[in-house]
Amino acid sequence: MSSDLQSFLAFLEAQKAKQASHFPTVKYEKVLSFMGTTSVPGSFAAVSVNRIRELEPGATGRDLQILLAGPLARRPQKGESLTVHMTRVEQYQGYQVKTRSLSSGTSESDLVEDAASGTVLVKGVQIFTVHHSPYTLKFFENVPFEELQETLAEVRYALVGIGETANISPRFIFHHEVEGDRLTLYHGDGLALKTYMNLKANRHETRLVLDLDGFSGFVLHGVVEEFAPHQHPEAYERICQGFGAGSWGKPSRVFRSQIQSIAQISPVG
Repeated sequence: MSSDLQSFLAFLEAQKAKQASHFPTVKYEKVLSFMGTTSVPGSFAAVSVNRIRELEPGATGRDLQILLAGPLARRPQKGESLTVHMTRVEQYQGYQVKTRSLSSGTSESDLVEDAASGTVLVKGVQIFTVHHSPYTLKFFENVPFEELQETLAEVRYALVGIGETANISPRFIFHHEVEGDRLTLYHGDGLALKTYMNLKANRHETRLVLDLDGFSGFVLHGVVEEFAPHQHPEAYERICQGFGAGSWGKPSRVFRSQIQSIAQISPVG
């Protein structure tokens, strides 16, 4: 077993106990993770964890200016956009803020630009409200800035994804398996939203598994596939038990992610 895999497995086991205090109503062994997806076949979302410096409303109710400690994982390329995911995990509440796509009609500065003292300004044009349950994830438009500001008052870090139709969404890991150096993660979905749409086009994912206090942890690259309950009965049973503990009914779909690489990641700023 590689040292990276050993380190990750030790971290995962520690987080099962540590995260229990964040989710006291879901009395089941689990670890919250975040799935970064894009719509281009074979591509991985580029991700970073950045300290939030300031939030400011934009020109319309859907715009949001997000000042972050830099740098980002990389700069956006043609056809790509940025998504900024900010969550208050204990309340299952957060926001995903998306920029325009970089196209012939836009410049990089319409999406993001360098600011003073090593910061970057991300120019969001659409705010989505994300309720962090695998079953009750919903989106609402026209989020009042005051509501967003109140929800995120104690939130220090943002997850930033870059890619074509980049998306970052939460998923509880209820089960994992290890065979030699091969790690497989299992999770369930309740609704077929943006993550599912991206996975239909591109099964490659970037998974963040983080300590929810300091937001350091691991970034994993893997390939996701949907499976039938009879193919992996133990994993399916554990996912269903986890959903039951959260009072989310049964998952409509279940997935396994075969991990290809593991690396450590820490917040910027």
